[in-house]
Amino acid sequence: MPTAPRPSQVPSLEALAPVLENLTHGERLAWAHGLDEREQLALYALAEGRELHVDALVGQAGDVLVFPGRNGLPAFNRFQKRFARLGGEVVGYNHNDTLGGPLNFIVRRLIGPGHFVAYDGPDGDGVWIDYRRIPGQRHPDFPPLIDNDHGVRALVFGNMVDVLREASPHVLIGNAYKDKGPASTWLAAIGSRLPTAPFVLVRP
Repeated sequence: MPTAPRPSQVPSLEALAPVLENLTHGERLAWAHGLDEREQLALYALAEGRELHVDALVGQAGDVLVFPGRNGLPAFNRFQKRFARLGGEVVGYNHNDTLGGPLNFIVRRLIGPGHFVAYDGPDGDGVWIDYRRIPGQRHPDFPPLIDNDHGVRALVFGNMVDVLREASPHVLIGNAYKDKGPASTWLAAIGSRLPTAPFVLVRP
């Protein structure tokens, strides 16, 4: 199967992006699933300064675009971010079925779907995926709206903003931050001190 070099093996995105674009969707996804935390951070650094606007993440109003990917955690690291334009906002949530069965249901109930609002970052800093902001209305295909500031979910998503950059037209790379502003609850403040992970997404 054709593949592309790892981010740590190239001097710049100019040497990588055209190769990624010559792959099929399945080949790009296999490449992305093979990137561990170190390689994802290398790709994130290569993509610094690349222009990306939130409109690139959505289609027609109400349509849901599914971006499969992998985060930098050592296990249970495959997931999807789902985006839609709704009520003047770009909204979304994290979808994860990697655990399977009852365990997946329990984890979903404990952590929640991680609803967010996405928008162009300040000073051209990619797209911000902001878990501090909950969509103004629920998309009919999304789970029920719930905040990220309480319960176990505050330890995972509380006070968190993902900064998303474009590595190529079909590959996006992000990193999570919990220092973009003050925490709203004491649990979110505890979550702010917990480690985060980068992630890579493949555009559908």
